[in-house]
Amino acid sequence: MKNQEGFSLVELIIVIAIMAVLIGLLAPQYLRFVNRAKVNTDLQNATQIADAINGTIADEGISSLSSPLFGAGGDAVAGIKGLAVWPESKVNASYPWKVTFDAENGVTEVTLNNEKVYPGDADSLEYYQNHYH
Repeated sequence: MKNQEGFSLVELIIVIAIMAVLIGLLAPQYLRFVNRAKVNTDLQNATQIADAINGTIADEGISSLSSPLFGAGGDAVAGIKGLAVWPESKVNASYPWKVTFDAENGVTEVTLNNEKVYPGDADSLEYYQNHYH
């Protein structure tokens, strides 16, 4: 008898089947993780936008800004320290930002695609509820 090395076809098929089952079980978890990261990034961007606008209001007053501010991801932002361009939404790059503010309260609301992303905790925000799967 010859001494053969390597794997038989049956062994290879079994290994491929086990890998397919593992991928089938893990892929949905991975996709949820990626989606959660995108939503959380948008929420953090909204907080940074609000902080930049509140800083500008505190330093220079509201006279240099008009409310509301609108912008889409990548568009230039004028007159706000620390915010040169609008961040692109990670959930959908075409979503536009809208920020409302006043002299007394600073930023009162940030929306992304007309869904509230600031202020509030994640569980109470419309954007989070609609996009977090």
